[in-house]
Amino acid sequence: MRRHIVPAVTTAAAVTGVVVLTLVTAAAPGNATDRPSSAYAIGADGQVPVDRTPYVESRDGRERSSSALELPKNPLLSARAATVTAGNDKASVELLDVTLGKGALDAVQLPPDLKKSCASLPPTGAGDLPIPDLPLPDLGLPLPDLSTADLPVKNLPDLCNLLLTPPSSILGIDSVNVWCAGDQGGVDIGSLTLLGQKLQVPETKQGAVIPAAPLATISVNQQSQQADGSFTVTGLTINLGDGAQVIRLASATCAKPAAKTTPKPQPTRPQPVPGTDVGRPPAAPVPTPVKTHHPVTG
Repeated sequence: MRRHIVPAVTTAAAVTGVVVLTLVTAAAPGNATDRPSSAYAIGADGQVPVDRTPYVESRDGRERSSSALELPKNPLLSARAATVTAGNDKASVELLDVTLGKGALDAVQLPPDLKKSCASLPPTGAGDLPIPDLPLPDLGLPLPDLSTADLPVKNLPDLCNLLLTPPSSILGIDSVNVWCAGDQGGVDIGSLTLLGQKLQVPETKQGAVIPAAPLATISVNQQSQQADGSFTVTGLTINLGDGAQVIRLASATCAKPAAKTTPKPQPTRPQPVPGTDVGRPPAAPVPTPVKTHHPVTG
């Protein structure tokens, strides 16, 4: 019986609200011949679909690898490099420099009143100024309507700094490494940056939750066992807009190749050769006369 490994989990305040990192476990039916060992670095479903890239599978147990230096062109995700490997009941993924929503905040224009407030901040005591609740423009991502109250800032100076000097992306991930062998697996995640703020993923088997808001759900180290016996580990699953966009980073599936069946030899029986006269015995051969001499008696 394959056992589930409870992952380390972290959550943090996201651009649009609480981002919760959780463990999700599921089982799905399948067939061993239909679910070989496989691995992929990035895939997405929803308003911005992204094919699994790169993707590799092994149906005969031999180890196979694939690499990619860029993703299919899309406005949502980018990555620097990825390598995936799959073999007999083992698989792994190495993914580097993933960004989500690159440059999404560059086009945000401060409302005139907010811009004026940011320009006139006093040198001291500004940390007590409240955050105004103002709508933000469409960021071009599958996200619900946002306001300044959804941003992970504590006061007006923080808000001014975030909007006047926006981070390069909404979410930045330094690296995600995933592996599985048989019914065990693990995840190693590098630095995780949300709107320029570095988040720590605690190395613990128990989940940890940091307060935030209900825009996105990030599942870390998802592990699931299918009914066919295969075992899957997914490093990060990012759910935006309550399912409008689901992004999966670094997923490895372990399965044994289906056993090859050897055909059983069938016994052969001699077949009778039919004669010209069916049902009648064959005619006897015509005797050949033999010439000889016999002695004469008197």
